Amino acid sequence: MDDEFRNNEQAKPMTDDEIRAAADNIGSSPYTENENKDNYYSAYSSYDYSGSTDLNEKIPEKKKKHFFARAAKFVGLAAVFGVVAGATFFGVSTGLNALLGEDSPIKVAGTSVEDQTTNALQKLGISNLVIAPTKTTQETNDSSNVVVDVVKKNMRSTVCVSVSKTLTERDFWTGRTHTYETEGGGSGFIVGESDTEIFIATNNHVVEDVDKITVTFSDDEEVAAATRATDPDNDLAIVSVLKADVSADTLSEIKIATLGSSDETEVGEMVIAIGNALGYGQSVTVGYLSAKDRKVTYENREMTLLQTDAAINEGNSGGPLFNVKGEVIGINCAKYSSESVEGMCFAIPITAAIPILDDLINREIVPEEEQGYLGVTIQAVTEDLAKSFGFPYGVRIQSVVEDSAAEKAGLYRGDIITAVNGVTVSDEQQLIAKVNSYRAGTTVKVTIQRMLEGKWTEMELEVTLMNRPED
Repeated sequence: MDDEFRNNEQAKPMTDDEIRAAADNIGSSPYTENENKDNYYSAYSSYDYSGSTDLNEKIPEKKKKHFFARAAKFVGLAAVFGVVAGATFFGVSTGLNALLGEDSPIKVAGTSVEDQTTNALQKLGISNLVIAPTKTTQETNDSSNVVVDVVKKNMRSTVCVSVSKTLTERDFWTGRTHTYETEGGGSGFIVGESDTEIFIATNNHVVEDVDKITVTFSDDEEVAAATRATDPDNDLAIVSVLKADVSADTLSEIKIATLGSSDETEVGEMVIAIGNALGYGQSVTVGYLSAKDRKVTYENREMTLLQTDAAINEGNSGGPLFNVKGEVIGINCAKYSSESVEGMCFAIPITAAIPILDDLINREIVPEEEQGYLGVTIQAVTEDLAKSFGFPYGVRIQSVVEDSAAEKAGLYRGDIITAVNGVTVSDEQQLIAKVNSYRAGTTVKVTIQRMLEGKWTEMELEVTLMNRPED
């Protein structure tokens, strides 16, 4: 449409027949590119997209500042969505009014959008169309409903873990010593039970070297607990509670968590963390899975972890990270803390943790005189050794004792042990602790890497442990 026609006040409106004829011969747009842009954006010109928020109140704690900053961003995005949606509907209505004239049934308000659109299309001679219904407000809130459902189903399987430890210090000036008790806290979740015990998974760093452990269930009942077994290298531990110490009401209320698969997760999916943040009791944070298989140096070792932007604060350690199905996909353990970092938190993948937790639950506390003995001298394969000699990571056999369990099973000097009964071992202490957790006479599966024909080949050998020889 050129300027002369558009500005001609004497131009007569098109008749119904002319409109139908024009609709049957629709070609390319008569507007120039700039005119299209001007008309399209005119509906938006009166809206303010700044979404700015003035936070004059001083925020005393950094974490609160981050929270309100993220909340402000969310509110801003919500406001933009409302503006865009409103402007879009306004633009459609105005455009149809211009096309059909003042007597058009299309109005900004009045009849439903479906009825308005149908009437307009019928006036254009177009029929037999199916109009897709507009999504309702209830449908747009599905994500929040999912979070509520996950929390309701799983709060009963999540616990608060409180710990205390007595420390002794010597005064530098007087030489006197004094003792005091320090307290801390973390989180955990129920992974199993026996006839007499409830088993709770958490991080090793939550319960390491503590004197007292107390577990608080979802109904606020507090019960004394004890460390059953730990795996420091993988930062995992099992804490147990005697059922006899738990009330009947609480026993009927709590439930075992459903474990999922971290291998099947996808980057970008929503995740929910429940834990004892800052020791205040159970709280919930929500975010997304930011990355998988992230190599992180953590607790002086490199671990492969899940990364999420769901807030993991002090006290969240050991708590579960859920997917939207309510399945545990990770065990929250760490975060980056820096002025330049926001929302980089980490969890141990549950698929890697399951065999370790299963072993910790079933591990028997064996008296020293009955502990199994392998019969090797060993050395951990450090990063320097791995780079210098191309060794796989694990524990290298330096020598094999004659007539020992290792020799009888076919282990040789130079073999590198990587796992026992499916649980990874990476240093001397971990291998010794693993072997000592079984009684002499127990047959275990030892996974090794052996150099064959110029390349490292994985093998699995069955080894029947023996008694330690008397010195």
